[in-house]
Parts: sequence; structure tokens; C-alpha cells
Amino acid sequence: MALIVEDGTGLVDSDSYISLADARTFAANYGITLPADDTEAEITLRKGTQYVDLQEDCFAGDRLTDTQALAYPRDDGSGMPKALGKATVYAAAEFALGTDVRATDDGKSIASEEVTGAVAVSYFNNGKTGGTVTITRAMDALKSLLVACKNNGFEFGVYR
Repeated sequence: MALIVEDGTGLVDSDSYISLADARTFAANYGITLPADDTEAEITLRKGTQYVDLQEDCFAGDRLTDTQALAYPRDDGSGMPKALGKATVYAAAEFALGTDVRATDDGKSIASEEVTGAVAVSYFNNGKTGGTVTITRAMDALKSLLVACKNNGFEFGVYR
């Protein structure tokens, strides 16, 4: 099924911030590899869009409508920033490589466990397996949009 690109009106069924043609042009200009097969490329762009939307708590403003499918457009008057499409392509390229950016476990690898009076557990690599991955290029593209973070009902601005 063809991508439904958000046009800035708050579509209820959009699933990407960038069209396949525009994504391919951007990717070619910056040496980014997307799948050659259009269907596979569209799947990775949808996943890239989902990755971008994971940052919604740090976007300024609120969704433009209650029914829109994606985190943008926002009610702050920013429209549809080009950074959304760029970040989507960067994330899509990682998904195309088979990178699992969202951990399905707690990321801890147990090296040994001992139960004798007291419990002792040791982990490989300080317990980190790299289960959750941050796509740095996508986050860099979104940097200008990441202005506020909402945590536990509180909101705070991040300024430089």
C-alpha cells in the first residue's frame, strides 16, 4: 500500500513524513541506502516515522487535531518542518539494515548468578547488551524541534 504522507492538515491516516520519491532523492544526495524494492522502502519509511514520533514528548506544542495519526503537525505554528522527513530517512536506513532500535528485553546479560546466603549477580558489559539503540543522525536532524520534554506530568524547557 502506498505511503500516506502527512500534508500539514493532521490527516487521520498518514503514515509517513516524507514521500518515497523525496526520500530516495534525499538518500541519494547524502549517500544513504534505502531498500531498492519500493514496498520494502515504504515499510522502512513507516518505521522511521514511528521512530520520529517516539520523540513526541519533546516536541513543542500539542497535536493540531485530536484525530491525526502522527505527532505533527503541532499547534505551535511550525507547520511541517523538513527535519521530520530527514530524520525519517535516517531512521529508515537503520531499519533497512535490520537494526532493532527498540529493546524487547531489559538489555541485561547475566554472566553468573550465585545464591548462598546472599544473592550475587554479575553482568556482561555492565549489564548492557545494546538492546535499545539511539539513531544519532535522526536525533541530530530533529534537534531544532526537541524543545520541551514532558516527564511524569511535568514539562520543562531545554535551552542553550
